[in-house]
Amino acid sequence: MPSSSVIAASAAGPDAVPDVLLRHQAAIARALRATALPVHSFSGRMAAYHMGWVDPTGCEINSPSGKFIRPALCLWACEALGGDAQLGMPAAVALEWIHNFTLVHDDIQDGDRLRRHRETVWSVFGQAQGINAGDALHALALRTLTADGPHPERRLRAASVVANATLETVEGQCLDLSLEGRPDTPVRTYLRAVEEKTGALIGASLQAGAIMAGASPGVEAALQRAGRLLGKAFQIRDDWLGTWGDPAHTGKPASGDVTRRKVTFPIVAGYARMTEQQRARLRELYGLEGPQAEAAIRDLLLAAGGPGLTAAAPAHYASRAVSLVRTCGLDPRTLNDFIGVAHYVANRTR
Repeated sequence: MPSSSVIAASAAGPDAVPDVLLRHQAAIARALRATALPVHSFSGRMAAYHMGWVDPTGCEINSPSGKFIRPALCLWACEALGGDAQLGMPAAVALEWIHNFTLVHDDIQDGDRLRRHRETVWSVFGQAQGINAGDALHALALRTLTADGPHPERRLRAASVVANATLETVEGQCLDLSLEGRPDTPVRTYLRAVEEKTGALIGASLQAGAIMAGASPGVEAALQRAGRLLGKAFQIRDDWLGTWGDPAHTGKPASGDVTRRKVTFPIVAGYARMTEQQRARLRELYGLEGPQAEAAIRDLLLAAGGPGLTAAAPAHYASRAVSLVRTCGLDPRTLNDFIGVAHYVANRTR
């Protein structure tokens, strides 16, 4: 098994986006626009606003649409196993629509007003219309993946994988919301929530790419498990950024997770390290509101180890993902592509 140090040393810097995530970025963007709803429809305008294509009035702009990690991983898996990128594109695009559906609804549930340095859909159009926008994105995924095309039997299998992962993602979000305000949540419960909430869809991304390439069941299963581990790494790093990250890089307020009393990895890991007195104080603070309580929570986290306590965990899970991918018999260049993604996921600052 590669160590965390291997992951940490596999790229020049934490925000050096690996080539595999950029290789098909333009093609993914074109395919998303080609399958999108017309902007003159209300739901289409909200969806396009969320994607950074238009402003709230429908006028064209060019804002970031996200990292496209899930579709890029889907296409990587398809090509790594002998398939063509175009063969995997419907699954890749469907996964990106599903991901954005979850983001729109997640922003509503968390009350987040900023994403990608812009106002969120619900904060512009209202909560009820934001729900409609998310629902439309979900339907787009289904329509894209079930459209006519080559290998319909593979598409059907990929659609089943994506649907199951979506159900698991929703269940993970339900668990995540149920844990809010509970800093005494066991680490294992937190890890189960993030594997469902984030790991399931990334696992489905690699699995769907393998399916579209016609991979063996063993390789398909290994990639799916690797994706789930990579998803854990991604979410743990996201939690770290939500507590200790620079808002100028992340596009989100640094106090957002603490303000909502969310149960994040810094919280559960910090709680596990605290004295009984500190734990009691943290539980008390989670029942209070206001900036003074938030500052006191951050002070307790600093006393328990601060940013360094949870900084290494993403690399641990990313390294385990690499170990699984090594069993798939890929050529060295293709394996190195995945190692680059694992490094990026575990060390990014935005």
